[in-house]
Amino acid sequence: MRNVLRVLKPFDIVIIALLITISFIPLTVFSMTKSTEAGDEVVAVIIQDGEVIREITLTGHEGNEQFIIEGKGNQYNLMEVDNERIRIKEDNSPDQVGVKMGWKDKPGETIICLPHKLLVEIQAKNNENVEEEIISY
Repeated sequence: MRNVLRVLKPFDIVIIALLITISFIPLTVFSMTKSTEAGDEVVAVIIQDGEVIREITLTGHEGNEQFIIEGKGNQYNLMEVDNERIRIKEDNSPDQVGVKMGWKDKPGETIICLPHKLLVEIQAKNNENVEEEIISY
């Protein structure tokens, strides 16, 4: 340890501190882009085998709702929606990764159960009718 301190110069410590600070920039940028605007609606989109199975509006959802998504053979996922959040409460996959992912409620978050080819993606949808601007050259 003393050998390392002998090699470091005071300016090296400044550079290390600056690099550590810069490493947090992607985290702050990513967290700012996930924020929803006023009027946006948060929706959980459940996709299995590349097909949309169900869309659940989380914004304004009240109470607790449970339902089962069945896969091939005896595969199943017990989904739970509690107020404005969603999770996989139970499934019969061997690794239980989807169950361990817990509650999700922010746009950009996902829950994945690979053995059952199930994806739950939280999206923000804009309620306003926004016309797309087409630019042609």
